[in-house]
Amino acid sequence: MLAQVPRTRWGGIADGHFRPGGYFRVGQRDGVFWLIDPEGGRFLSKGVNTVRFDQDQIQNSERIPYAEACRRKYGGQDAWRRAAAARLASWGFNTLGSWSDEAVASAGPAPLAVTPNLDLGMSFAWDRKQDFPDVFDPEFDAHVRRRARELCGARQGDKSVIGWFIDNEMRWGPDWRGPDDLHALFLKRPTASPGRRTAAAADRETFTAQVAERYFALTAAAIKAADPNHLVLGCRFALVPPPAAIEAAGRHADVVSFNCYEFDPVGAIEAYAAAGKPCLIGEFSFRSADSGLPNTNGAGPKVVTQGERAACFRRYAGAALRKPSLVGYHWFEHADQPVEGRFDGENSNFGTVTIEDDIYDELTRAMTAVNAEAENVHAGAAS
Repeated sequence: MLAQVPRTRWGGIADGHFRPGGYFRVGQRDGVFWLIDPEGGRFLSKGVNTVRFDQDQIQNSERIPYAEACRRKYGGQDAWRRAAAARLASWGFNTLGSWSDEAVASAGPAPLAVTPNLDLGMSFAWDRKQDFPDVFDPEFDAHVRRRARELCGARQGDKSVIGWFIDNEMRWGPDWRGPDDLHALFLKRPTASPGRRTAAAADRETFTAQVAERYFALTAAAIKAADPNHLVLGCRFALVPPPAAIEAAGRHADVVSFNCYEFDPVGAIEAYAAAGKPCLIGEFSFRSADSGLPNTNGAGPKVVTQGERAACFRRYAGAALRKPSLVGYHWFEHADQPVEGRFDGENSNFGTVTIEDDIYDELTRAMTAVNAEAENVHAGAAS
């Protein structure tokens, strides 16, 4: 039985096949990719996003209903942290996903690993009101190096950090934000801008390859210069981008990360596995109509009941674990969104718990069962 297999303090399988290395790293055994935890355990990153007391302020309001409920229930943030950490561990999760309160990681019976999101490239774009960072701007390299030093440098000795997500859901091509590809986006910029000049001299396919190579080369180098101990976890692709972007991610990142809001992740995993690097699903979720939430804003499939929602998790995670390139999956997200909508209007049943912090029993029982068997299932992925 899996329960009899010794585990490291991080939750990895301590079977002696990998040696301790002090920090998380990647490895392969029998054709299957793994993360390897600091104590040498075979590790899959099983995470939940946005584990935080102050999750989701209602748009155009100062109210945070989840925080209000948890303050009534626990009395304060520290007690909530202890409860949340213990609960996540009891469900078999070992990682805090993006946008989480990292104090939760050390508040429970066992440490949780963390995967911070740096917004390395997009912070440059936001400052300049760009929809994609102009990676050809000479200031881009200086910006990402400075931000990496600020965010990663002081934490290079932190063993709880698996690695760094570079960015999240950048606009690599046509998506819900518009029909333009990168070439068309850059051609709309001022004539004197470095990216506009580069786009004018290239065709669509060549230009995407140039953008991707420069983006991943500069951001990965900036992170490694500031922190040589931790992994570069990629940029959390939103939709499968042109092959050139995947290829560039494979050349420079240690892990290719992506978000996949589908019933079945296999097609996406296979597309990203072409990079030759391990893959990590940064977000996935299912929403149910019986939650009482509108579910009118937010990504991903909708089902009718919580039982169906739990079954979708089992099928999705089970299929993902049978792919040899997979090294982790992170559920979006910890608590439901407010019925009135969060900052961007999302109002969906994404939570492991309700906005009153009541557990979704069917879903979390499915998560517990899948998480417990995850390493066994993944070990047979190449057979």
